[in-house]
Amino acid sequence: MKLNELNNRVNDIISGQNGDYAYWIETEDGHIEYQADEVFPAASLIKIPILIEAFRQTEAGQIDLASRISLKQEVRVGGAGVLQLFSDESAVTVADILTLMITVSDNMAANIMIEKTGMERINDLLAELGCSQTVLQRKLMDFEAVKQGKNNYTSARDVILQLKEIDRGGRLKDKSSQTILHILQNQQFRYKLPAYMDEEKITIANKTGELDGVEHDAGIFTFKREKLFAAVLTKNLPSEAEGRQALALIGKALNDYLLSYQKN
Repeated sequence: MKLNELNNRVNDIISGQNGDYAYWIETEDGHIEYQADEVFPAASLIKIPILIEAFRQTEAGQIDLASRISLKQEVRVGGAGVLQLFSDESAVTVADILTLMITVSDNMAANIMIEKTGMERINDLLAELGCSQTVLQRKLMDFEAVKQGKNNYTSARDVILQLKEIDRGGRLKDKSSQTILHILQNQQFRYKLPAYMDEEKITIANKTGELDGVEHDAGIFTFKREKLFAAVLTKNLPSEAEGRQALALIGKALNDYLLSYQKN
């Protein structure tokens, strides 16, 4: 399958959908995009730059992944995750908190890491990466902040910049990049882009996000030595189930492209 064929197939999928879609898909042969600079609610995709900044600070000696954080004083929040169910007597390592933040999209874990790394420093990282449409303005599940007009935003292009920084950027050492990829590869939510992928052949490192009317998925997909970066964002969906199915069909197209890929 050629890149233009992939482009036609993805556009055919989203053309029949209600709601707003955006994507950036990049391969060694180039990239295809649609509404890639359109601003979308970030939902849990905002956890990707939190993860990157945490490892940057780890490398600088400012965060110790082995240190434990007591949950006794932490504010429990709802939504995705398991930390909210832990007892007050629990103490969890920073490494485990980062893993839970991604693999089960733990909101409490994300809030702990926003506090630990600093919201301003996360936004500084995003500025360094050229992610002009991405901003972290509030913690997860902070509905009071939402009432004040504060929200977290991103775009398909920006998410790809973050994924490429993890994979091949210069701000992280190889060990940190490999650890981050390992965390992403253990993602538990695989019902969007990965839903119809052949996981025996394709290595998947992805992160999802969702809110009312919002279904996102983004990741690095590897077949042999070929890598594909994809970010598909949605908003204003009348049906989240239809949005998830559309992402799954797009993922199938990515699967077919990768498995048929041959260098010119």
